[in-house]
Amino acid sequence: MKTKATLAKVFAIAGTALIWLPVLFMFLTAVIGSISRKMLLFDYLMLAELFFVVLAGAVLLIVAGILSKTLTKWFVWSAVAAVLMLAGSQLTAVVSGLAHGDREPVGFIFGLVIGMIVLYNLLVIGIGILGILLIKRLYLKKELPQQQFETKY
Repeated sequence: MKTKATLAKVFAIAGTALIWLPVLFMFLTAVIGSISRKMLLFDYLMLAELFFVVLAGAVLLIVAGILSKTLTKWFVWSAVAAVLMLAGSQLTAVVSGLAHGDREPVGFIFGLVIGMIVLYNLLVIGIGILGILLIKRLYLKKELPQQQFETKY
């Protein structure tokens, strides 16, 4: 039982780190690039480019959630939604011709693709926040004595 809890903590920390590293890298490159070019630069596609790092972190967090029996549904649903948003944005860009340059990046379709990428980014940040919450729960979790659960009549 103790091995399971330790493994859940290790997976939670590793998964959360893998989720937050691309986010922090995105902000770090935005700050450095903006300072060096003296204009606001922000690569919002960075999380999509580092998808496999995010996916590895999400899988570790799902496993940690299963082992600890906490927040598992939240991790699964948010990870599935993130993957669907990213796949949907890429599929829409390819089918519409945006990905090939056949269509100008304006209008509803372009807004839809960008909107799905922004939702993907927000979902990744949400998974990272859930990871922090899971770590907090795992380290604050204490065994309560059985007496507290008994009811007296």
